[in-house]
Amino acid sequence: MANEMDEIINEFIIEAEEILEKLDPLFVQLEQKGHDIEIVNEIFRGMHTLKGAAGFLGFQSIVDVAHKAETILKKIREGEFTLTSKITDAILKATDTIRILISQIKAKEETTEDISPVLNLLDNVLIEALKKKEDFEQEEKLPPVKPEEEPKPTKPEEVVTQIPKEKEVSTLRVDVERIDKVMDLAGEIVLARNRLLNLAHKLEAKYTGDDHIEGLVETVSFLDRVTSDLQLAVMRMRMQPLQKVFGKFPRMVRDLAKTLGKDVDLEIYGEDTEVDKSVIEHIGDPLVHIIRNSIDHGVEFPEERISKGKPPKGKIIINAYQKGTQIVIDVSDDGKGIDIEAVKAKAITKGLITLEEAEKMSEDSIINLIFLPGFSTKDISTELSGRGVGMDVVKSNVAKLNGYVEIFTEKDKGTTFRISLPLTLAIIQAMMVQVGEEIYAIPQSMIEETLRVYTKEIKEVVGQRVLTVREKVLPVFILNEILGVSSNLDSEKKYILVASVGERRFCISVDAVLGQEEIVIKTINGINSEECGIMGATITGDGKVVLILDLAIISRKIYAIK
Repeated sequence: MANEMDEIINEFIIEAEEILEKLDPLFVQLEQKGHDIEIVNEIFRGMHTLKGAAGFLGFQSIVDVAHKAETILKKIREGEFTLTSKITDAILKATDTIRILISQIKAKEETTEDISPVLNLLDNVLIEALKKKEDFEQEEKLPPVKPEEEPKPTKPEEVVTQIPKEKEVSTLRVDVERIDKVMDLAGEIVLARNRLLNLAHKLEAKYTGDDHIEGLVETVSFLDRVTSDLQLAVMRMRMQPLQKVFGKFPRMVRDLAKTLGKDVDLEIYGEDTEVDKSVIEHIGDPLVHIIRNSIDHGVEFPEERISKGKPPKGKIIINAYQKGTQIVIDVSDDGKGIDIEAVKAKAITKGLITLEEAEKMSEDSIINLIFLPGFSTKDISTELSGRGVGMDVVKSNVAKLNGYVEIFTEKDKGTTFRISLPLTLAIIQAMMVQVGEEIYAIPQSMIEETLRVYTKEIKEVVGQRVLTVREKVLPVFILNEILGVSSNLDSEKKYILVASVGERRFCISVDAVLGQEEIVIKTINGINSEECGIMGATITGDGKVVLILDLAIISRKIYAIK
């Protein structure tokens, strides 16, 4: 019986968290649009559902807070008064309190949150709203918050409405650890499939025409197709829409802008874009830091914006989209932009670079200094300080996801932070290349095309090797020089990989291109990816351990040197 009750409570917690996730953005929408009966009804239904489910399980504190908030929403719904910023603040405070109460239930804490302050706050805003309506002053001097209004004992049929039967039939909640285990096993099957394909091709070449070998090749080919389908199915099980992350930003932008005395609109596009579960878990913090700093440091105060000929209300745009095999998230503001000279001066003052080094650095390299821990162009530290505070978190968290961050900025026009992430973090398509005696894997998503050119076609301009590819002059970098690997190959022709990392396009010269292979990324403990540009290792079809290169990190290093 105890296990059954635990299961019911866990179900309630999950449902309650889903409802609360939806409420915050709905309140912000309602505040922006004014009275919208559909949004009011949706918020009211969510609060009523919370109250009913909590009442059934005996969580009286949640019932009391939800009931007070529901009373205000009911009066707004019936047109007795309109939603104001003060009322919105109070109801959002109520949802925050409910969130805390649910977290305490989840953690099985014996002590519970003191709800009297939020109950008083809700009572006060209701009384104040009613006083402003002369027609209701004689009829309602205090809000009727009586159990008789909505019976607290929840009827059995009400409980059924909380978890519809059809939803139970169409969906099944599975523990994340089980899905991860299936993903790991799928990865091992991919490795075994690669090994079998390699062996089957060797046997086919050696025993051409043998019936048994032909049967083996046919069976392995079928296994190849099934393995690819299995991998895709498991990946889809792990995919979740970015709405789960983006949903909290409207409330956050509203509160931060209000705290700072600024007026900021938030526009979100592409929240239906699906990404791997691990991306959902780790991308929230980087985006929070970027948005906080955009509001504090990027968007100007209304008076300053007007003096620059801008509208008084600032704008932040979050846009997520898929580009090839990568997910891209842009966070743009229309603020003052990053002052490159200020960044350079602060870096010199802090001793991060010398004056001579600063003169030689490109603008991109200077802007990327903001990713250094503790770097900020603000002299006074505040709770929401300059771009540098938290930017190191952005870079490190995105690097953990095998992604990279780019910054595009223009004075008085604004700044865009672009985060590029691989679609999946476990199994990827890779190009296998040889440098000297070593073999490396490079993610296919970063390679536009492969070429074989005559060595004489590679020219040198101001100390930089360049190659003209489709009428575009691109810099050329020799991979064995970057990796410090010796190469005895000195032929008339070179293998060239045309790489694309964000807005950067460049060429990488390798000794040989061995072909594409689907690989499983295995993390290597004890190495710093940012230092060596290695994102992990894999086992190839012939059983060798091969390092996977991260061209995003390598490109930052070579461009910084340049």
